[in-house]
Amino acid sequence: RSPPQKIPNSPVRFAARPRSRRRDLLPRAGSLAVLPSSWPSGPGSPHRRRRWPPRRSREAGSSAPATSARTTPRQLNGEDRLSMLTDDILLSILGRVSSRTAARTSVLSTRWKHLPWLLPELSIDVKDFLSAPCADPMEENDMEQAMKSLAKATRSLLDKQRRESTISSLHLKLYLFNAFLCEVGPLIGDAIDSGLLKDLDLSVLDETEPLDHSEEEMQQRAQDIDAFFTAYPSVLHCLTKLSLKNVGFDKLDMHHVLFDCCKQLKHLSLHHCDTGSYSLFKIDAPDSKLCVLEIGMCRFLRIDLVCLPKLEKLVCDTWVSRCAPLTFGFVPSLGELELSCGEQNGFKLSELLHGVTGIHTLTLDFQGET
Repeated sequence: RSPPQKIPNSPVRFAARPRSRRRDLLPRAGSLAVLPSSWPSGPGSPHRRRRWPPRRSREAGSSAPATSARTTPRQLNGEDRLSMLTDDILLSILGRVSSRTAARTSVLSTRWKHLPWLLPELSIDVKDFLSAPCADPMEENDMEQAMKSLAKATRSLLDKQRRESTISSLHLKLYLFNAFLCEVGPLIGDAIDSGLLKDLDLSVLDETEPLDHSEEEMQQRAQDIDAFFTAYPSVLHCLTKLSLKNVGFDKLDMHHVLFDCCKQLKHLSLHHCDTGSYSLFKIDAPDSKLCVLEIGMCRFLRIDLVCLPKLEKLVCDTWVSRCAPLTFGFVPSLGELELSCGEQNGFKLSELLHGVTGIHTLTLDFQGET
């Protein structure tokens, strides 16, 4: 480069540049700013030379990085990238967590405020409302407090004024406390009658071990369940899955409650439920839509499946009979059969499966027995 040339009558010195590029007379990024030659430029001078453009300096003690050049206006306003996703994606994310967790996201921002009431499927589990850590064995007061919170959550999530779409399926797991069933029952009944709820998956839980229940307690549970269905008949009309535990139907018509009344029932799970010790139970339901039947630790001497035309899967676990626990009649759709038991005298599998021709998956677990 040629040495700087001083222009007459000007205190400013310019570097020699081609005259054809007048834009080069302006200071460039990273170069020294142009200052009059007479101005002081020492370290203590307020007019010391600075880089152009000036560098962004962090405040003392601050570790926050400078704002990225790619930061969008919505991020500058404090909105995170997750909230920028569409409702469909966010609902898909919320659908993978419990309804209690999904409801808590409504307080994150106005963007999330309405999302829990757009979920097409809800899962309300009373165990999500138990205080942690839980006592072992679980105390009745803890279960009552959990049911109280469940009733409050159900009231909020089924609120027709906030709900913007119908609920295709509600998975509800609760404890059998009449005081709270009287709160939950009308909420579910109103949702069904108004067309807000289509299908109901109901599980009646019990933390007591099967052998710790007396006959009277099991019969009382059956009467409470029957009273619940009688008080809110619309529940039976959309009940597609039912799970019961420690229920004794000795004084009730079990077939009428489970098959004649539950017209839409597709999945039935019975754990330690029966009509009395060593009793026979016949299922003759030609109009039933039942596809899956699970029976565990029930004290039936034998179950006769006279007619279940839609039954596709049958699971029988731990029976008390010393002979074959099942007989099959008209079950043309049965394709999966699981049998598991530790103590039995043995029976001919060919006799058990007599008349069943469509089984493609057979699972046997006799715990080492031959």
